[in-house]
Amino acid sequence: MKFLKVIIVLNPNNSYKALAFLLSMQNYDSLVEKIAELANIDREEVERRIEAKKAKLSGLISKEGAAQIVAAELGITFDNILLKISELMPGMKKVNLVGEIIEMFPVREYNKNNRQGKIGSFVIADETGNLRVVLWDTSHIELIEREEIKKGDVVEIKNASMRDNELHLSGFSEIKKSDKVLENVKREIIAPRKSIKELQPGQRVEVRGVIVQLFNPRFFNVCPECLKKVVQDSNGFSCAEHGRVQPKERALLNFVLDDGTETIRVVLFSEQIEKIIPEEDLKNPEKLEIFRKDYLGKEVLVKGVVKKNQLFNNMEIIGENIEEVDVDKLIEELEKSL
Repeated sequence: MKFLKVIIVLNPNNSYKALAFLLSMQNYDSLVEKIAELANIDREEVERRIEAKKAKLSGLISKEGAAQIVAAELGITFDNILLKISELMPGMKKVNLVGEIIEMFPVREYNKNNRQGKIGSFVIADETGNLRVVLWDTSHIELIEREEIKKGDVVEIKNASMRDNELHLSGFSEIKKSDKVLENVKREIIAPRKSIKELQPGQRVEVRGVIVQLFNPRFFNVCPECLKKVVQDSNGFSCAEHGRVQPKERALLNFVLDDGTETIRVVLFSEQIEKIIPEEDLKNPEKLEIFRKDYLGKEVLVKGVVKKNQLFNNMEIIGENIEEVDVDKLIEELEKSL
């Protein structure tokens, strides 16, 4: 076992890939079980058909994709079936599920390719897992803004689509509060562990790396109600939604993470910054310098969503959690997966 520990420390990405692989296999196994159950055939027969479909397509399709084709050929549709999160796979359409909102993120505005709008998001969970839900329709986003759905609520979602590892709701989707009671909900946010080289926009991931560059913090004013940026004029500050307000100052901290495959910029806001340094210390030059010397070269685990920075045309991680690497904990996780 001592030899195993040495391998993990020298090759941290190996343990991440192993855990991510196990997670994807769990989703695949759940999907196969569901197909066998709905088609009333043995699991072995479902897997035989999947392998035959992969062979027919010369291996140009994944097992997960082949499983979805086999389901369609068996006349199985998930249109009116409530699925579990562990049964969801990339590319699925017309997804229906029930889950508890375990994390709610502020509504954000976007301006891209001459299109403006808002985007809402939260993390939903059931007893099998959790994933990020993205809202594009204004009527859905208003439910968040009016707090008609909030953290802790159980909601039912219909006619959504899976894109990568996220569930997206369009104007044709439905979301409403549910009176169902869920037990044993997995509230710890799940983020597949990936190397920086593997990252794609839209993914929620966990990355392990070393902080190699730490930028000076920036501060900006937001509305105390909705946490959106406010506009300053000669009469003070105003929010597009709440009118005249006394703004709240919010911090932003950037650093560059290096995991040996590539580097990426990580963006932390006030809530996450507080996990590594009190926000007020960022304005104290002496304390900020001590923090900088302590954290440069430190190995950390970062969870967050990968975004494409349109201004600089590169990817960055919007951090949702950050913690120092605990090697013993990583070893324990790998041992459990073996």
